[in-house]
Amino acid sequence: SNMNKLLKTIMTFIFAATVFTSANSIEVRVGATATAAAFYGNAEEVLKDGGHKSQDEVLAAYDYVSLFTEVAFEEMMGLTVGVEYTPDSIAFDKTTRTIRDGTLPGLAAQTGNDTGDQVLDADVEDLYTAYVSMPLMGTGVYAKVGYITGTVNTKETLATGSTYSDVTLDGFEYGIGYHGELSDRVFYKVESTYIDFDDISANGSEAGGDGSFNKITAELGGVTAKASLGMKF
Repeated sequence: SNMNKLLKTIMTFIFAATVFTSANSIEVRVGATATAAAFYGNAEEVLKDGGHKSQDEVLAAYDYVSLFTEVAFEEMMGLTVGVEYTPDSIAFDKTTRTIRDGTLPGLAAQTGNDTGDQVLDADVEDLYTAYVSMPLMGTGVYAKVGYITGTVNTKETLATGSTYSDVTLDGFEYGIGYHGELSDRVFYKVESTYIDFDDISANGSEAGGDGSFNKITAELGGVTAKASLGMKF
């Protein structure tokens, strides 16, 4: 998987860097991060057989806790490499649309189509961020760039009977933060980041008469505010 390849790359980098770096110039840090995030989503669904196209936009706020570990290299001007993991899933708000008599809102009646409730629901699970940060001129301020990957676990209940498989979520995170010391062993960080996810695309399980499928495409991005507390060794 992309995450396994990324973790191997990071571990290889850390190993290579430690070979050429004296032990007293390496700082290992572990801690927890509380994140408040506002995500913007733009999703579009096209039904099989050239059917109805629907589009939804949503702006929602979430908060979650992550764990992180990172290594800072003093001899590389404080370059820091780390991995952050969110153990709890991030639940999107559930949306229900009702189709009656083969009719979607704003459309004329179409006989022979499916009827019932469309329940749109999803969680993001196994969210990892691999990142690199660089202190700026010894001020405590640092710039950060990260690669994010996770799994969108779809839980729709569709009137068509179609289901959507889970989708890998990838993207990049860019931010700026401040690293402060509370004691010789305890530190804190505050940062703000912008997240840009790659477009998501998934086909439904139910094929149409012309070999087409229900299809969902989505764009997702957002901004975060993070506060971290950790220990260094």
